[in-house]
Formats: sequence, C-alpha cells, structure tokens
Amino acid sequence: MADVDALANGLSNRLATTGLRASPNAPGAVSPPAVVVIPSRPAVLYGQTMDGENQVNLLAIVLLSAANDTSGQVALNAVVSSSGPKSINAAVQADPTLGGTCEFAVVTQCATYGIVNYAGQDYMGATFTVECGVHL
Repeated sequence: MADVDALANGLSNRLATTGLRASPNAPGAVSPPAVVVIPSRPAVLYGQTMDGENQVNLLAIVLLSAANDTSGQVALNAVVSSSGPKSINAAVQADPTLGGTCEFAVVTQCATYGIVNYAGQDYMGATFTVECGVHL
C-alpha cells in the first residue's frame, strides 16, 4: 500500500538524479535549479482497474534561473528531452516504481514550458504530469 507522501518522496528521489535540487513538497522558496513535487489535478482517481488499482497524479515543477534566457532555455531543453542525464522522462523510466512506492509511474506530458511563476518569483521552467498506479 502506498500513500501520496511516499509517492512524492519516491518521485523526488528519482528526479534528484537529474542534478536538480528536489523537494517532495511545496517549500515557500527554492534555489534553482530545483524541482518541486506536488499532487496534480485530479490528485487521485480511485478504482481505475478491476483489481482496485488507483491512479495518483503528481506534478513536477522544474524551476531554473531566468537570469539568462538563452542558457536557461538550453538547460530546460535538456530537462524536457525524452532521454539523457537531465531528462525528467528518462529519470522516471529508469525506475518506474519510484523506489518501490508504486506499481508503475509514467510521465504523460510536459504541460508548461517557459516562464513559470512559483511563490511570487519568475523562473525558466516546465511542469510535468506523472501518473502513478498504486493500491491506496
């Protein structure tokens, strides 16, 4: 049985392998390069399969310095790439159980790319939706 905190920690640990400072919750301030993991919408879909599998949706918010648009975009391109050492997608694919916290996890989309406002501060960033299959 998994819980949302365990999933957020598991995803945060996976995403830390990309070189980002990873947080499994929403801190009031971050120091880029960072990624913040929070529940997405809808947060939980119950009973998605006949065996009682539930889906937990997490949002990974990548925040990079906006001080230099060119270097920020180059860094962000590596994060949104489907593969490579900085790729969010590749990090999740490398351990789709997020350290054993779920049956599977998959990055389904990069929903935002560009300037992201977090806690009143603008960053070069992107948001990723990660679907996790679990028994809650």
